[in-house]
Formats: sequence, C-alpha cells, structure tokens
Amino acid sequence: MIKKSRLTIVRERGVLQIAVAFSPPPEEGHSPEFYLDKKSGEPTGVVCELGKVMAKDLGVRPKFVDIPWPGHMQALLSDKVDLLMSYTNTPVRAIELEFAGPLLPSKAVMIVSKDNQIKQKEELNKQNKRIGIWHGSSIIDAVHAHFPLATISEHADPTAEVKAGKLDGCVVDAVTKIFMSKNPELSLLRDKNDKIEVLAQEWGHPAVKCGDQIFLNWINNWLNYHKNQGTINYWCNRWWQSWMVD
Repeated sequence: MIKKSRLTIVRERGVLQIAVAFSPPPEEGHSPEFYLDKKSGEPTGVVCELGKVMAKDLGVRPKFVDIPWPGHMQALLSDKVDLLMSYTNTPVRAIELEFAGPLLPSKAVMIVSKDNQIKQKEELNKQNKRIGIWHGSSIIDAVHAHFPLATISEHADPTAEVKAGKLDGCVVDAVTKIFMSKNPELSLLRDKNDKIEVLAQEWGHPAVKCGDQIFLNWINNWLNYHKNQGTINYWCNRWWQSWMVD
C-alpha cells in the first residue's frame, strides 16, 4: 500500500498544522518569530505570516500549534503538526527530517553583562567561564567550537541567568534593538573593529518528516515562487531584520 504524502493529507483535512512557541510580542523585546498580536489576539510574526501564505496556496486554513521549543521536532515526528516552518538544519536532525531550502537568516551572537568587563571572545574560552544557550538550540555546536574550554549549559532564559550573574555570557541567535534598549546592563560582544562578533550564521528551513519527497518538492517550489514574488525577501529580510540589533 502506497503511503499518502502529508501534502495530500493536509489538503484532504483542509488544515495545515504548524508548530509555534508563542512568546510575548516584539514590542517587549522578544524576537518576532511567533506571537499573538496585542490588538487582535491573532497569531502573527514571521513564521505565522509565512504559514498563512503557504496555507492559502494549499487551499486550506492554517492552525498554529503552541508547543515549547524543545518539543518541536518530536511533535513533527509524532504527527502532531505537519510542518516546522523555520528549523535549523543540522546533520543529526537531518537523519529524521527532510529540510527544504533556506528561509530565515539569523546570526549567533554573545551577550555579556557590562559589569564583568569582558571585551573579547577569547576571554570567555577558559575553564572557569560559564556560557549559556537557549534549551534545544542548534547553536550548541558553534558554541563548543568557539569556547571548547568553557562550561556550556542550556537554559529556558539564558539572558536572565547572565543578568543574575550565574553565567558569564550567553549565545543567542535573534537579538532585537528593543531587547537591548530594555536591558542596558547587558551588551553584545564586539570584535576589535567594534563590529558585533558573529559566532555563526544560521538559517531556518521548512522541515517535514523524513521520506516525504512529494511534500518536500512542493515546499521547495513554493519557496522558489515566493522568492521570485518578493514575499520571502519582505518577511525574512526587510521585516525580520528591521527588528534586529545592528
């Protein structure tokens, strides 16, 4: 018996289920990936807006399933959702997932407390230094590569741990201008030319369950079409980047 593609299942069901992890709105300092609009209460953010476009193109309605970030991959594998709209491609993840082309760019940067006087990244690559990342983040490989001597740990809110003095720094991949203005006691690590130290360039990709080539092919066609139409450039470059710190 030939197994149905998720593309067929979604169109027959009339609903495209997309994993999100709603955060407070970007006006409060959070990245604008997925959140609820303060006025309408409707899902928005770059993932939700692109999800709405994809659902419309499929002739179905979008359903955004709120799941804590570390559970997104398992939610897809257990059919609780049909799609991860923006998920970083790693060799380990690619064993179980199929990744479409790159969609959402991000840069891994280091946040430190102004009080600890750390100026260069080399100062953090020591055995007595503690560096945090968001739980479930793909950034961990880049952090280990840059800071092999430091102690690396995962946290639900690593920036709060830095502010509390429990970490010497944390690596995050989407820092907004508003976040930095609301947290004047924190700073971004910069290089010797006073440019933000970028530890890694990452891309979020649409991801589906491994083996569903039909759905994967459709998504890649969708990406190519909306790149030509300017939809991807607007949401993933102009709109998304307008929030990010320079």
